[in-house]
Amino acid sequence: MIRWNEKEHKYEPFTVPSSYICRMYNDDMDLVVNCPHCGRKFLYGNGYTSCQIFESNGLFGYAVCPECHERELKERYEYGSH
Repeated sequence: MIRWNEKEHKYEPFTVPSSYICRMYNDDMDLVVNCPHCGRKFLYGNGYTSCQIFESNGLFGYAVCPECHERELKERYEYGSH
């Protein structure tokens, strides 16, 4: 995983605990996954595509919980990446 740093405008390495279940894509909308930001568990179908956490090439975003997605959008606006 890599994370887009809104303030620095660059990608940085990002890791999550090995116990987390994080997905970029999943057919099962009822799968319980972890938010890579905060670790909160949520149903995959209730998540949002991250604006900051991506697979290693930076093309596909991971699913994040609604609260962390809102924070990502606020950071994007605050640091001018919109």
